[in-house]
Amino acid sequence: MELHLNLHEQYFLKNIKEKLGNTSISNEVSSKYESLFLSGVFWVLSGLSMVNKERKYLDEILGENIINLIYKLVMQCLQKKEINENHIYNFKKKKYFLSNIDIKNIIKKSKCVKTNLNDKIRIDGKEYKGKEKGDTQFLVTWSNLENRKSGKFERNNRKDDNKIVENKYSKDNYVNWDNANNTDGHYFKYTLVNSLFSRKRVSKKKYVIKGFSPCSKKWLYEPNVISTLSAIQVLFLINRISEDDISTKTLLEIYNFLYFLLDEEKGFFHFSLNSFLFHFDGDMRFMFCTLSALYFIKLLLKKRNIHINLYTNRQQCIDWILLCFNLDGGFSNLPGSESHAGTTFCAVNSLILLKDENQRTCFSSNPLLRGKVIRQVANVGKTANVGKRGKMRQNLCQLIGDAHMWLCDRYENQGINGRVGKDSDVCYAWWVLGSLVSLKVNLSELFNVNILINFILKCQDKNNGGFSRIENSENDVKKEYFNYYERENLAYKEADLFHTFFALCALSLINHNVRRYKEKRKRKHELFGNATIPQSLENTLQKMQNVHASFAMPAHIAH
Repeated sequence: MELHLNLHEQYFLKNIKEKLGNTSISNEVSSKYESLFLSGVFWVLSGLSMVNKERKYLDEILGENIINLIYKLVMQCLQKKEINENHIYNFKKKKYFLSNIDIKNIIKKSKCVKTNLNDKIRIDGKEYKGKEKGDTQFLVTWSNLENRKSGKFERNNRKDDNKIVENKYSKDNYVNWDNANNTDGHYFKYTLVNSLFSRKRVSKKKYVIKGFSPCSKKWLYEPNVISTLSAIQVLFLINRISEDDISTKTLLEIYNFLYFLLDEEKGFFHFSLNSFLFHFDGDMRFMFCTLSALYFIKLLLKKRNIHINLYTNRQQCIDWILLCFNLDGGFSNLPGSESHAGTTFCAVNSLILLKDENQRTCFSSNPLLRGKVIRQVANVGKTANVGKRGKMRQNLCQLIGDAHMWLCDRYENQGINGRVGKDSDVCYAWWVLGSLVSLKVNLSELFNVNILINFILKCQDKNNGGFSRIENSENDVKKEYFNYYERENLAYKEADLFHTFFALCALSLINHNVRRYKEKRKRKHELFGNATIPQSLENTLQKMQNVHASFAMPAHIAH
């Protein structure tokens, strides 16, 4: 079967023109698709980025006007809220939250790193690091303030921790020492006192959070972690990640929003402010979305010379994720629920994001995971050393071995399903295969990759472009016995943006995984012999971008 990349590209472009060109929608009328607006924008833009490897930026095909419009729509979804300081203390968020003063100091420090100065400025016993040109140190003793009428002040070079004043070249607070004798005493008193205490008077502590809502109807939708992640990913895709596009102050306030949703006792993140206030249960999807958003924020801050450890509650999050592990080998949405391919994907990638100080995950820290035969990993773990550390390794090894087997069991009837006893769905090709690739698995050793590719290609619309949920075939008599709604059964055969996007992600994932291990090992596949992808189809797949196994976007953008 053939893959029609040009047809799918036109399918994405058609949807962009229809959605952005539709101005007849009233602001007062709600639509069921509004709650997925930012996520839908991400699906379209990421899918459009992956169909052509030669195209680095989307403005080459969309144009600058469309990119500006998308950027404007995304930033309209940004909401701001000021949190009362009492709530910060009541919810025990003090150690995570950054006040406006903290943010100001972080930004100031990052801008000053370019210079070689490292001045220490102490005001009222507090230390501030400043590296701007023009910063100087001088000492003013409090006894000198009593002689302010004479206009003569003693400048000392001795260190006094409590009496060092900052001298900055600003119009309001700068004191000209050369002209001090000619200055009126009353005016000079006012100027010097203003210089000493202006920081206290102007800098009032405020705690601000910012997050993205699904659409611009801020009175109807509140910010949540899924929309926040989608918005940040869209900004990466359209290359609007500079200081002018999204400021460091905004990024740190988004960080405040994400950590305000943390349940520190249980170790999970909530969906939104209301879910936090009403103490809703955790959700594996929200855990992954929050950690992913923090990853992108950390990536941007690092480029701006700001280094912050954003995963301060690493162990609590890992413990909660492991509570969602079931005996069948999969991960559930919350502890005690049924295993699902989507939540297993979120759990595996969340554990990968939670790296320690040495940039090692709980997977990479276990040498037993390097075994070549995946299904023997659990058996190898039984030979681990006895003791607390040995038991931890054995349990983790057993966990990963069971997760591998559960993911492999989703391959059934030449397709992939999401749960036990469910029919195949093309989007689960991404959730299942993405989890295995994140665990550094060679897919060609576990599956017949040609059957997987044919399963996905059977769902594509060869006339209009796009992928449907199930096989796009006229002969589907079997499903009529299990579905009482004929319209719903027909809807499964219609192409949509969600399944089109994840189908293309799965195809890119399979192609680059097979090629990587073929070039790395140069040996025949153990289970299915020397299985190769047809040359014509392989040439088409080679035109696609390499997709990131965790974030479902071009890999070069997510690094």
